[in-house]
Amino acid sequence: MKIGSVLAASLFSGIVLTLSAQQAVAPPPRPVDISPANGAVLKLLQVGMPESVVLNKIRSTTDKFDTSIGALVALKQAGATEAELKAMMAQGAESAEKPQTSAAADNGPSLAETMQFIQEKLNGIGEVDFFAIHQDTSSDSNGSTWSQTIQNEINNVVANQKQCSISYHWKTTNQGSWYWEKRIPTSKNENDIFSLRDVQEIVLKPFEQYRNGFYAKKGSSANVLSTNPPISVLVVRRPHGEENSFYFSDDDLADRVAKAMLHAVELCGGGNKESF
Repeated sequence: MKIGSVLAASLFSGIVLTLSAQQAVAPPPRPVDISPANGAVLKLLQVGMPESVVLNKIRSTTDKFDTSIGALVALKQAGATEAELKAMMAQGAESAEKPQTSAAADNGPSLAETMQFIQEKLNGIGEVDFFAIHQDTSSDSNGSTWSQTIQNEINNVVANQKQCSISYHWKTTNQGSWYWEKRIPTSKNENDIFSLRDVQEIVLKPFEQYRNGFYAKKGSSANVLSTNPPISVLVVRRPHGEENSFYFSDDDLADRVAKAMLHAVELCGGGNKESF
């Protein structure tokens, strides 16, 4: 073989080898956008801080760490240990879960807004006055009827966001020609408080339905036929048969407050938790 041919073949072979080598080298990685939390850790790694110092920094950081593949590779290349990487991944996972925790609030008003609404609307009800027409349903009563003047008032309502509780003062006065229990006018004047976390159910009922259920439990023969004006009762049911009731002469307001309470109960983690 001629010397020229050998030389040409050698040059060609060298070019092929060079090209193959170039093709085998991976392209340089794309620059990674460093989050502030990752950047602080990288600075400590670059100056050779001990693992204990880096771990303390990771655990005290409230910002979210970037734990994507590119970010982890950059941290490893900077000298991050396995313990440091695991700590950052755990912290990043915890931060990522926070929006899911507040998802219920994102579906409507916040708890603070809801509690403020409940407090303002309940305090704004004032005194609710109405007439209730009763009937005695016992066999020896001949269906006798009587009227009752009822005054129901709540005030000093405080909807506590931190404690998820509602406290208030209430007063109810019954004045009529006949009262089923004592046959004299009666009055109750008390303070009350309940936790939204304990609430199992919230229902709206006409006063007639609400009161007749109460009479039935007491074994009374009294029955409410009608009220003037019509009254809606918001009933908050809690464990062991305990209830809180709020009287409304405005059906629309009653419905709005009931929905707000349901939302607050959901945000506070209450509700009926029975599986079946």
